[in-house]
Amino acid sequence: MKPVLDHTKLQGLKEILGEQKCNAALERFQEELRTCLAAIEGGGAERAESAHRLAGVAGLLGFDDLEEHSRRFLDAVTQEQDDVPALAENLVEAAHRAEAELSAAV
Repeated sequence: MKPVLDHTKLQGLKEILGEQKCNAALERFQEELRTCLAAIEGGGAERAESAHRLAGVAGLLGFDDLEEHSRRFLDAVTQEQDDVPALAENLVEAAHRAEAELSAAV
């Protein structure tokens, strides 16, 4: 399993944006993560859009594990695959790991 957070990637982002802006981005991501999780767990039509948003921001911030699970789920939803429920569960677990890491980082 990939690490929850690629600290090197996050550190590089901090060097580009500065500590304060990067921390603000992490706080916004924490809120976005909760919103997206609710949509994904709810099983509504917006779950694909939520997975897409998670994948993009998670990857940028260094949450590669969450990005990977988000992309797998998104692909399964858009292709109407049978394994959507299992991939949703994996995505939710990855999101909870990211939440725990965010709580420690923010």
